[in-house]
Amino acid sequence: MGRFSKLERETQDALAVPKPSTGTEKSAPAALDEDYDASYYTRKADDAFFTGDFRQGLQLYSRAIQIDNTRHDAWLGQIYCLVELAQGKDADLWTGRALELFPEDPALLSLRAMMYANRGMVKRALNTSDYAISRKGADAHSYVARGYILLQADNRNSGFCFTKAIELAGENDWQIPARIGFIYFKRRNYSRAMDFFQKACSLNLRNFWLWHHLGLCYRKLGFMEKARECFQNALDANPDFEESRNLLTRVAGSSIIERVFRFILRR
Repeated sequence: MGRFSKLERETQDALAVPKPSTGTEKSAPAALDEDYDASYYTRKADDAFFTGDFRQGLQLYSRAIQIDNTRHDAWLGQIYCLVELAQGKDADLWTGRALELFPEDPALLSLRAMMYANRGMVKRALNTSDYAISRKGADAHSYVARGYILLQADNRNSGFCFTKAIELAGENDWQIPARIGFIYFKRRNYSRAMDFFQKACSLNLRNFWLWHHLGLCYRKLGFMEKARECFQNALDANPDFEESRNLLTRVAGSSIIERVFRFILRR
């Protein structure tokens, strides 16, 4: 036990997490049910990740891996959660374990490159990313990581990588544009983040977290009426989300002033 980190032990204790609700059952059992398969837990983990609950996502991805350790998407999700939780050491450890199952996997190698970039090792990150993309099967995740690293290096080719990631993901994939949107959002590039959140929201109308962040982008850029619409959409998807409710109240007055100002300019 001593060779495992605290967070790793918590991850392995995922069996203690209550079974996530599907929204249809009358009551859920207190413990995870063996009747649910790895696909179920991966899907629920995705829901948690893309609504900002990274610790819950981590535990659910871990549960999926316990059921079926060949779930490549669950391994990726678990590592993404660790990165978001700023647990770089654990993320690197689990990437190594995933690579034992999927040797030379481009997506996993690319996530490792992204971790190098987070530690300021940009040259090593670029070299690792180059190697990953040269492998057979380089996918959207490989190019998202590549774009992320190039942004860290202030390289203008980052936009090409993100465009390539969207192309590889396919026109119906909302998760890849969402990931790119969050990358730009964290760098306070709200205009670029807005573009990708718009695409993600158009493909997943019921994700309140995406609508909320699109609203934040509009608000930062001064488009209060658009921000109001997004916060309202977030509340329509999740009426209990207080952050959007509070911001909706704040931007409502601003949007009225914006409309009056535009009316005056048109006169």
